[in-house]
Amino acid sequence: MVVWLRHRLARLFDAIDSPAVHSRLERFMVSAAAIGFLLHLLVVAAVRNLPGLPQTALEGLDRNLLHAIYTPFSVILFYEVLLLVFSLAASHTGEICKQYQIISLIVVRRVFKDIGSFGDIENWLAEPAAVRAVLLDMGGAVTMFLIVTVFTYLRRITPKVPIDRDLAGFIELKKAVAVLLLVVLVGLAFLNLGSWLGFVPSSLAMPDSHVGDFDLFFFPRFFEFMIFTDVFLLIVSLSYYDRYEYVFRNAGFVISTVLLRVSLSTPKPYDLGLSLLAMAYGVVVLTVFACFSRVARPA
Repeated sequence: MVVWLRHRLARLFDAIDSPAVHSRLERFMVSAAAIGFLLHLLVVAAVRNLPGLPQTALEGLDRNLLHAIYTPFSVILFYEVLLLVFSLAASHTGEICKQYQIISLIVVRRVFKDIGSFGDIENWLAEPAAVRAVLLDMGGAVTMFLIVTVFTYLRRITPKVPIDRDLAGFIELKKAVAVLLLVVLVGLAFLNLGSWLGFVPSSLAMPDSHVGDFDLFFFPRFFEFMIFTDVFLLIVSLSYYDRYEYVFRNAGFVISTVLLRVSLSTPKPYDLGLSLLAMAYGVVVLTVFACFSRVARPA
């Protein structure tokens, strides 16, 4: 029964993970980002220029037009999370690299949110706290971009050690897990959207966070599922990758993912420091793994 289900889910993954589906998904996400950006601009403009507009659903809307940039970046981030799920079946290091990219994009998006928080953009120097938040996020985002670049370079130069065992079953299992994770991702997205629209009680979607703090629900919950997924695949991989360096590398990546998850619930500015620590730890683990693979490679 388990093997049959694994086969079925793996075939479903292959059908979804096709160039045609990816192309249609990319076009849909680009359209959604553009439409969301324009709609957000129109709504903010209407709220600012029509004081008699009912303030029910729009009561907590930020009236700074620059805040509209936050919407397309949210769509782009969701697309990146989808790509993370698809990368799960291809490469473990690729999945970790995609996690780092998502965290860096969250910080980049937060820069626009910080800029939109200025009460008067013309006199932005009069708001030192907001200025510090923007500069801190800008510096953190660039540093993360640098770490992602180094991690990508290390992935490319790390020698590939041949594995004697047949990996077909393990790859099929990863595809099945990716499909289940995709279902969880879509479920979290709809739960988050339903809470924002009022269709789902906010206490159900976000029991531990304020009603408006959507990032405190979606991304932390998703990264929690990623932790359990990585741990599960680490355990299963012992049947295929029983070499010391692979076990240590995968365990180190799990530690990095845990730190990323904790950073998402950590207040500023400590969240940036923890995220950078998690990413730097992943780079160090991959560096040592690459060195060990060269040393242990048979002549």
